[in-house]
Amino acid sequence: MNGRRHEPPTVVDAFRRYRTAVVIAVLPFALLSLYLFFRRGYYDLFIANKIFAGVAAILFGLVLILGPLRRSFPGLQQGRDLRKEFGIVAFFLALVHSAVSSFFLESHFSRTWFVENFWSVLFGGAALVVFAILLVISYRFLRERLGMNRWRTLQNWGMRIGFLLVVLHVGVMKFPGWISWYQKGGEKELVHPEWPGAGLLIAWVLAFALFIRLADFLGPRATRVAVYLSIIALPALLLFTFWWGGQAVNYT
Repeated sequence: MNGRRHEPPTVVDAFRRYRTAVVIAVLPFALLSLYLFFRRGYYDLFIANKIFAGVAAILFGLVLILGPLRRSFPGLQQGRDLRKEFGIVAFFLALVHSAVSSFFLESHFSRTWFVENFWSVLFGGAALVVFAILLVISYRFLRERLGMNRWRTLQNWGMRIGFLLVVLHVGVMKFPGWISWYQKGGEKELVHPEWPGAGLLIAWVLAFALFIRLADFLGPRATRVAVYLSIIALPALLLFTFWWGGQAVNYT
């Protein structure tokens, strides 16, 4: 949704860009599918729906940090800027997640559930609206009517607000469960209750994406430091989480 191109790409170039974005999205989808299959011992639409949301969140996080990364690491300037393509793929994954949750999984998402999770639903719906607006104004006609400076401002701040809404949507709904998992592990009917849920792993990834984006306000040097710290700290935290899960299950 965000990007620096002033001229529209050719049909062939656009196809290649979206193909690259889709292929990159397929990788975390496949890995998360395998992970949740082995964690739970089965795979169904409910699990796939979780992964639609998770991959969308990862792609939104990637869109959020690609700009700072390109500004802070000159070597990345030579690569393609796929922020728009990642954003659009993420938006449609989020839209699928919303549709499946609303119409195809009534046993999990009843009307009562939507009422009880009002704030999470509100944040998620607001995020979809923000990203839909960013998608609409990405068309050349509206971009030219708005002017490049105003359009860029709307894209940049819209992406930040939308990402924050995604974080709130997930955090309000899942945070108590994450705390519970760290205290006593997962549900006993899981094949591997000591393994953290995919949402918890994705939450850590999003937290570091937000950390990198916040560091960007301090300049390229701060962004580079944040990236280097994240490369070390994120894997360490994920490994600790897996280790802690085993301890929590063994002591409950």
